[in-house]
Amino acid sequence: MPRKKKTETAPVAEVKADVVTEPVTEAVAEVPVEKPAKKPAARKTADAKKPSTKAKATAKPAAKTAKAATAPKETVKIQFGTDEYDFAEIKKAVEADYKSKVKGRIKTVEIYIKPEDKAVYYVVNGDFSDKIDL
Repeated sequence: MPRKKKTETAPVAEVKADVVTEPVTEAVAEVPVEKPAKKPAARKTADAKKPSTKAKATAKPAAKTAKAATAPKETVKIQFGTDEYDFAEIKKAVEADYKSKVKGRIKTVEIYIKPEDKAVYYVVNGDFSDKIDL
């Protein structure tokens, strides 16, 4: 087998480039807005009083997007030992208890659940407090 020749490599000199950091600005060209061509005058008949199908078509997608933007359904359960409590039921019970005792509007509610006492303490509107049993 023939021997391979050794090739010598010269050391590579480091090249340093000057880096210039300048803020990038982009020019945005304004696009002229074309006005739609005028439609011929429509005849005033019984058909003119009916809502256009175009208006109905645009209303449907808007309704779909409103449904998509709603918050997800939440379920909160409190477990303590072998007991389990549903927060939605506790909240309804607190509101019902308050409305049976006070004839006022609920603005704020603070609920304190003490599972070891099997009780719920609550404060409504910062001035009325009471307790209900679980």
